[in-house]
Amino acid sequence: MNAGTITVHDGRDTLERASEDDLVSVSEAAYLQAALVRHRLRAQQEAQALNLVRAPLGTCANCDSGCDPAARYCDPDCQSDHAQRVGRLSHASNLRA
Repeated sequence: MNAGTITVHDGRDTLERASEDDLVSVSEAAYLQAALVRHRLRAQQEAQALNLVRAPLGTCANCDSGCDPAARYCDPDCQSDHAQRVGRLSHASNLRA
């Protein structure tokens, strides 16, 4: 591999010549950064799907419509729909493990 030029995030050339080891380090750092971003996004999506991220008071945990602040769901149908969905997701995650 030939020495290359390192560029900064805004696309400007730093005019700094990098050795092969430097290029590997930069590539490795970019790969790890992308992997961390993907992992955080997936974790957020799974947490929301499992309703680990709580809806604000007065918001139904299933359909996000307004409801009584003391209630978690706007009606019994939403509660059962949510329970079924969480059960399916839990079952699917057990199959992946």
